[in-house]
Amino acid sequence: MKSIILVMKTYHMYNADSISAQSKLKEAEKQEEKQIGKSVKQEDRQTPRSPDSTANVRIEEKHVRRSSVKKIEKMKEKRQAKYTENKLKAIKARNEYLLALEATNASVFKYYIHDLSDLIDCCDLGYHASLNRALRTFLSAELNLEQSKHEGLDAIENAVENLDATSDKQRLMEMYNNVFCPPMKFEFQPHMGDMASQLCAQQPVQSELVQRCQQLQSRLSTLKIENEEVKKTMEATLQTIQDIVTVEDFDVSDCFQYSNSMESVKSTVSETFMSKPSIAKRRANQQETEQFYFTVRECYGF
Repeated sequence: MKSIILVMKTYHMYNADSISAQSKLKEAEKQEEKQIGKSVKQEDRQTPRSPDSTANVRIEEKHVRRSSVKKIEKMKEKRQAKYTENKLKAIKARNEYLLALEATNASVFKYYIHDLSDLIDCCDLGYHASLNRALRTFLSAELNLEQSKHEGLDAIENAVENLDATSDKQRLMEMYNNVFCPPMKFEFQPHMGDMASQLCAQQPVQSELVQRCQQLQSRLSTLKIENEEVKKTMEATLQTIQDIVTVEDFDVSDCFQYSNSMESVKSTVSETFMSKPSIAKRRANQQETEQFYFTVRECYGF
């Protein structure tokens, strides 16, 4: 935001200088026209009554008028050069302002349309899958413990089946639309009647814009290749994490093979389900994979 304001102020300053130089140039042109018209009128009014007595006077008057006209012409040339210089600076400053606006609007759009959704995904990663597994474990234990609770457990099972991370995220963003909706784009603010709102590719700046475009295209091609490689790595890592957190280990029917009493359940769970070596190993692998995934996202700004 500060950079846009700085570029805008620079553009306004150069445009004001250009307008001022243009006004001075017009003033010089008016003085030149006035001086030329005055000289013509004086020559028309002079009537040669005595050539010998007035010859020297007319020569001196012509010399003075020519000197005055030359001074005005020099002043006009200086003001013309100054106006051309200031106009070129104003065009370049306006181009920089428009480019800065476009880049800023694109960054804001990317943040609200893509980055916010990705941030929510990062914070939500594995929550729905873990909740699904926990509730399914509860369902399996209750269904084996007491068959009379089928009606209530069926309702909970239906709720579990309807868990959907994408729809929940969409509902959240719709409920708080004022937070997740991108703001209005920055509009070009013309200065002192300058209504040009597009990049100017006149001859003095055309080669510069072409060179800059080529440099940006080369840089974008390099970044695209790098981002594609990083994206592939992130997608593979994300798929690994999802495979870990969505493992279907919620069936605890083996815990109820001896008795439905709570004592037998506790002893069976402690001896079989919770004491499996694979549980600790899987959790360690999950933590390592998640750490790698978030490190990559942080380093490359995804």
